[in-house]
Amino acid sequence: MNIEEVKRISSVSKSERWPYPRTFQELLHAGVVSYRTSVANDNIVYMGADSQYEETKSASVSTLEVAEQFHADAVKRGLLHHQQHRTPFAEFLRDMAAAGVHYYEVNMIDRTINYTSGRAGESYVEAVPVFE
Repeated sequence: MNIEEVKRISSVSKSERWPYPRTFQELLHAGVVSYRTSVANDNIVYMGADSQYEETKSASVSTLEVAEQFHADAVKRGLLHHQQHRTPFAEFLRDMAAAGVHYYEVNMIDRTINYTSGRAGESYVEAVPVFE
């Protein structure tokens, strides 16, 4: 995994507001095989075949309180609103926290995202569309 390229992609994709499938494709080309985002603090751990990189947010960034109960229907609604460009990323994270999502894991090989509370049976998996 090319860590400097991952840092660049993370920065540019946010500043230019890339569609997620493009960000996904660029990370895949940089050698990322999976990554995990903590909803509470938006920290991300990128995993490559033989390395990892953790992107942490500033201590001044407030943490979100994640709901105790997991609600898959609320996850679906939050995703749909964000995908239709109705919500900025910060609001998407608030929606996921309110739905009980503690973290989401992106599997680059399977092209899936697993939104979960971390407890067995409490997750929602979505496929990542191909970027054209």
